[in-house]
Formats: sequence, structure tokens, C-alpha cells
Amino acid sequence: MDNEQEVAPQAYDEPSKGQGDGDDANSEDRPAGMREWLMRFGAGGNSGRGPFGSLTTAKQVGTGMIYGSSALGAVNSPIVMYKERQLTKEDTFRAALNGIREQQGRLAEQNDILSAEIDDLESEVERMQDIEVALRELSNVQGTQINELLDLVRQNQEINEGMRYVLKSNALEEVISLVLDIDNDGSFTIQNKEIDRLIIGMKLIDEIKFNERAFRHDVIACGGIVDEVILIIKRMVHGSSEEQGGRETSCQIEIEEPEKYFQKQKSIRGSSSSISLQKPLRKKLS
Repeated sequence: MDNEQEVAPQAYDEPSKGQGDGDDANSEDRPAGMREWLMRFGAGGNSGRGPFGSLTTAKQVGTGMIYGSSALGAVNSPIVMYKERQLTKEDTFRAALNGIREQQGRLAEQNDILSAEIDDLESEVERMQDIEVALRELSNVQGTQINELLDLVRQNQEINEGMRYVLKSNALEEVISLVLDIDNDGSFTIQNKEIDRLIIGMKLIDEIKFNERAFRHDVIACGGIVDEVILIIKRMVHGSSEEQGGRETSCQIEIEEPEKYFQKQKSIRGSSSSISLQKPLRKKLS
């Protein structure tokens, strides 16, 4: 009975050979779990306790710090490697890196373009400086000629003003003579048909232009008195500030420009001289 009891637990505790082989195969195929890794670290710690316990306290502290830092590095290094690998595989990181490279290429091209433009501008600035120097030299050489030219222009303006004044005076003299000639009866008034004759005579004067309707209205308004008509004509020629007294008038006599007037006179004289030369030739031919 006792032998059976002793044999039974032994038979129960010892596994069969077939079972043992199957378990060993399964354990070899299965990877190590967290529990096995802890047991391995514990075994390593126990193996290091022997020499570690024989050290002094200061050496134990230093050795512990070395072991602790080594353990932290060993624990963190897989995590760091995993995170770094994960970042390098990220599409966003690669896209950002490619975008930065493209932007770098564009900036390099723009830099080249700007450098070329700067070179062009520098050459243009040098050319403008040369032109400025040449113009300064030219102005220094021709400074006196420019001053003389300006003096001639001023003199020309003064001459034109004098010629214009002479033309105004001649026109005024002709119109006043025409007014006195039209007053044949000596009544010192110009009325009815005499006004028409005065206007026709004034229109025959080449160097003046006036408003016929406004002039007729002014003459009728002053009663055709010769003195009033002469004052109106003076105001028409020289302006309202020339003579004091008399009636105001809105009509003005416009005097032709002196240059145009003298050109016409030259052409008229040339045509009249050619006509005068042709007459004796015709007589000889006849």
C-alpha cells in the first residue's frame, strides 16, 4: 500500500517521454515573453550581486549609477530607433523635405536672375555716369552760347511786342480815318447806311478781326456820335484800361500776329512786283 502511494506521485510527477519532447519543441518555437525576459534580467542581477556585495558603499554607489545609466540607455535605445525609423517612413516628413529642396532650387534660380539684373544695372549706371560727364562738359563749353540764345529770344519777344503795338496803332489810325471819311455831311454822327459802310471798310483791313454784330450794337447804343465811336474803337484795340470815360464795350479788335502780317506783306509785294515786270514784257511782245 505504501509502495503504491510512493509510486503514484512519482508516476504523476514524471511526464512521459513523448510529452516532454512535444513541450520542448513548443517552447523552442514560441518567442520569449515578458515573464522570461524579467527572469533573465533577474538572473543577470543575481550573478552580479556576488561581486557587487563585496564592494564598499562608495564603490557600490558608483557601480550602481553605471549600471543604472547603462540600463536606461539599453531600455531607451530601441524606442529611439523605432521612433526615428517611424519618422523617416512618414510621408509628410518626406514631402516636407522634398518641398524644402524644391524651394531651395527656386531660390537659387531667383538668386541667379537677381545677380544678372544687378550686373546689368551696374553697367547701366556706369553708362549714365559717362553721359552725365559728357553733358557737363558740353554745358560748360556751350554755356555762353545758351546765354546768348536766351538773350536773343528775349529780344525777339520785345521786338514782337513792339511790332504788335505798331500794328495796333496803325489799325486804330486806319479805323479812325475811316470813321471821319464816312461822316461826309459833317454832322459828327454815323447812322443807318453810314454804319454799314463803316463795317464794310473795317472788314477790308487785313490785320484786324472783330465781331460785326456787337460793334453795330455798340455804335447804335451810343447814338452814332463820332467821339463815342472813336472811344469804342480805342477800347476795342487797346482794351478797357487804355482810355477812361466813354461806354464800355464787350467787342474787341483782334490784331494779327506780326510775323504772319509781314509774311503776307512780303508775298503781296512779290506778286505786285512780278505783275509790274510782266506788263512791259507784254507791251514789247505786242
